[in-house]
Amino acid sequence: MTEKSYFRNSFGENVFKFKYSQGPSDTWPKLCERLIDDVCGTRGNTLSALMSKEDQKQLLEYMKDMKFLAGGRYLYYAGRPYSAWNNCYLLRAEEDTREEWSAVTWRAMSCLMTGGGIGIDYSRLRPSGKALSRTGGTASGPIPLMYAINEIGRNVMQGGSRRSAIYASLNWQHEDISAFLTAKNWSEVVREQKLKDFNFPGPLDMTNISVNYDDAALYGQGVLQKLDECPVFIENCRQAMMTGEPGFSFNFGKKQNETLRNACTEVTSEDDSDVCNLGSINLGNITNLEEFRSVVSLASKFLVCGTLRADLPYDKVYKVREKNRRLGLGLMGIHEWLLQRGQKYEVTPELH
Repeated sequence: MTEKSYFRNSFGENVFKFKYSQGPSDTWPKLCERLIDDVCGTRGNTLSALMSKEDQKQLLEYMKDMKFLAGGRYLYYAGRPYSAWNNCYLLRAEEDTREEWSAVTWRAMSCLMTGGGIGIDYSRLRPSGKALSRTGGTASGPIPLMYAINEIGRNVMQGGSRRSAIYASLNWQHEDISAFLTAKNWSEVVREQKLKDFNFPGPLDMTNISVNYDDAALYGQGVLQKLDECPVFIENCRQAMMTGEPGFSFNFGKKQNETLRNACTEVTSEDDSDVCNLGSINLGNITNLEEFRSVVSLASKFLVCGTLRADLPYDKVYKVREKNRRLGLGLMGIHEWLLQRGQKYEVTPELH
């Protein structure tokens, strides 16, 4: 099989060549071999294997045939000395102190420099204008810290090429919510410049923003209400219809403390410094239920191995990973699988 046949078109091949290959002689099968050895094997005979040779051999075939695709950070770091295999990190500004502002900034930069995205919940920071007892000044509120993180994202380019992905959220009851809702209402001058040059700097232009809603949003004066009776939600909708942001983050019942997420929201958490761990089953390349079962089993083992070997940006992420050990096994290619069988995009009996 020639290398080009691993890709359906030149677009897919170019993504591999310009984003994931390590030199002109690199190939998709070579990358898959490096990655499996790194994550599950002996890693160049320096470690004990975490997966049997038989499982590694079968997983290699699934990866070469793109029946299982590891997350982009896995692909990028395959065979490199540093193994930052995790796509995104979930952060919380835990208290409104100078020390925590500095610590959040450091955590954000440390994560972004691995190529991972970040999401930060700023809801615990005191509102702007509140008195500061130690210095005699007044609090600036969370939005200036969002601006600072945004500018870090503008200037941190992992590998000199990967732009930062940043998410910021604020609880709907925060006293600065009105300013947050309109934080990306750019002036006409900024909008015009953005149309001319996408990279022209604008307020929070590197950041996706979203409002957090919890159980309290469903109770007006202690009475259960519809969410569309919440004034902040109504304004949030109006604003999103105008500019596309802020988005919405819903955290109800037992999950209302899980306010930490990134812009893609493939993972949520209540623990600062949690991390996602991604791979996808490509259903469009899978022919039957037995093969599907086998791919799911080996892909899950692969992600477990990733939680044991991935390098992380600082100590707290290791502790939270040990506690939660996330496996983010996604499913893609559903529509293609249905089209192959002449079926509409719906849950057919066979798909079910």
